[in-house]
Amino acid sequence: MPPLSLNKTPHETYAPLDPLGFSGRIGRMRLLAWSMVLTLITWVAVLPVALALKVSYTLGFTCALALILAYLITLVRISAQRLHDLNWSAWLLLLHLVPVATFILSTIMVLTPGTPGPNQYGPPPPPNSTAVKVLAWISIILSVVLFVVGILLFALGIASSFIDAATSNSL
Repeated sequence: MPPLSLNKTPHETYAPLDPLGFSGRIGRMRLLAWSMVLTLITWVAVLPVALALKVSYTLGFTCALALILAYLITLVRISAQRLHDLNWSAWLLLLHLVPVATFILSTIMVLTPGTPGPNQYGPPPPPNSTAVKVLAWISIILSVVLFVVGILLFALGIASSFIDAATSNSL
């Protein structure tokens, strides 16, 4: 047996990253970063699908269906890894079929820190790189901006409806 030394720090092992697999774990920031990159790739891929739709309705529909399936499968894989980091089963993703539960589960996945150290789904994910941190913050900022813009557009729509109703009503 080797002698025990107090000068050495324990070597921490991390799980390998696999965005295309169902096993493993990822943290909150990596979930946000990978989801944003996946969404951007999908938006870029929409242009060829739109062009295919111009060529043939059947070709465009087939390409759109393939794109949607690829997006959803990859998003489910990333979300499963995030749930594994929380030490929860990926079967909880079935809650996304319930509208209110979708919001609650997504909020929990983004706000709750993962299990420190190894859990039943493997060792912890590696530390976040600078790129992951930057992409996660961009994702958060974009989400807040889009939420505020949506509220403003909704409020302006209601306000313009009231103005139109008030000006068109003549006694």
